[in-house]
Amino acid sequence: MDQKRRRFVLYAQNRLHPLGSKTANGLIRFRQDEVSVIVDASKAGQTAQDVLGYGGYIPIVAHISEALEYQPDTLAVGVAPIGGAIKPEWIPEIKTALDAGLNVWAGLHHFLGEIDELQKYQHLIWDVRKAPPGLKVAQGHWRERKSKIILTVGSDSNVGKMTTALTLQKQLKEIGLDSIFVGTGQTGMMISGRGVAVDAVVSDFVNGATEAEIDKVDGQAPLIIVEGQGAVTHLGYSGVTMGLIHGAMPDAFVLAHQPSRLIDDYDHPLPDLPYVIQLHETLMSPFKPARVLGINLYSKDMSLEESQQACESVYEKTGLAVEDMVKSPKRIVAEKILRDLFPEKNM
Repeated sequence: MDQKRRRFVLYAQNRLHPLGSKTANGLIRFRQDEVSVIVDASKAGQTAQDVLGYGGYIPIVAHISEALEYQPDTLAVGVAPIGGAIKPEWIPEIKTALDAGLNVWAGLHHFLGEIDELQKYQHLIWDVRKAPPGLKVAQGHWRERKSKIILTVGSDSNVGKMTTALTLQKQLKEIGLDSIFVGTGQTGMMISGRGVAVDAVVSDFVNGATEAEIDKVDGQAPLIIVEGQGAVTHLGYSGVTMGLIHGAMPDAFVLAHQPSRLIDDYDHPLPDLPYVIQLHETLMSPFKPARVLGINLYSKDMSLEESQQACESVYEKTGLAVEDMVKSPKRIVAEKILRDLFPEKNM
């Protein structure tokens, strides 16, 4: 998919919430100027800023028919219910959008293009989680890559790996380094217009699917930033993380970490940060050296002062570049990447 400028209507019917509409929230945060309107009857009359605390004055309406008055060209399903199934009551509204000629993007496991009522609109539908054809195991193309690769990883799942990657991309551009972001989940893919939803790929092909996405853009920018998924220390999601590590074969990692989180969602204690750092570097060591160059703190439950204290504590513990890229962006990690991976640009 290309990333031409869009006029989005975000469909988050009765679910727009800081935690309940991850895809809509991501598009608002990273493609805000392209979002025209949001559909959520329970929040109609409010704005994105009112509900989420960011997003400005993007209006919220009750039904897709009202949203069409804002002349959108693309409807993005902004929520992903447990199990990835579509709600039957959404279908008439989605059909209204398709009848109006809108493109429809959906990151559900239940593909819109396979629903009887919507099959004739397949040319307008992007089922983001649909695995690409012709998947292969990894071929080892990392040996001939022209671009450097960074993979974002986490000390746990759900600690802001996508936010880290996209914010890092923005900061690097500000200091003169162009990069390409490769999404590996439905939200990252909708933001970037490219990538592969690795949670929908048969396990043997995760490495190869990741490699193939990098191959498509290799050499088009000095740096490619690959969105991480899961965590290698998470007993539920470690497999996808390992597939991304050895599919991306990164030159460096950037680690996302929530300082206040001590146990994961399985009530398993999280390992110390120095161990997590060493573990990722060790997993790459049979192939090539790849260091963790910096840490981004995920501090949604902390004040700015607490976040800065945590940055100091993490620095003392690890000696690595660390910042809170959202609450207090300082480009410390971006500058470290520029110095270490592109020393010729500092001459």
